[in-house]
Amino acid sequence: MLALSLWEPHATAIAVRIKKYETRGWSLEAQHIGVPIAIHAAKKEFRERDVGFEYFKEAGARLRAAGVPLSRLSYGRVVCIVTFTASLRTRAVRAYEPDLFWGDFRDVGDDGRERFAFKIADVRDIPFEHRPAIVGRQKFFHVPDEIGLWG
Repeated sequence: MLALSLWEPHATAIAVRIKKYETRGWSLEAQHIGVPIAIHAAKKEFRERDVGFEYFKEAGARLRAAGVPLSRLSYGRVVCIVTFTASLRTRAVRAYEPDLFWGDFRDVGDDGRERFAFKIADVRDIPFEHRPAIVGRQKFFHVPDEIGLWG
């Protein structure tokens, strides 16, 4: 099974269904659309000094409203299984999506490349106490197929 690593709190925001798109500086290939993908929470800790007070406060409030305090983020673990149903240019998503808090929806990233939004569907949360610890990687990487049996 394939996995994609995200910094917290973005991985958990997907698991609790409040993040609807994952944004990247590359488009999904057709082979990655419509198949189960494990969402992995990177080990990088979510800290106010890294993201600024306002973003930290807003992210914490949104997660608490979804039933997850910041103390329950899952660093270094697979948090859920999803399906990406589309790979869209970020400018297209901005035209109709009212809430773009959870992602970088600029047309072009700092590296000068066009940005894309992957539409998230079929979220299957893995219970907190059963989330497997996995070492993450850049882009897509392989994890044991048994992880896909959760949810």
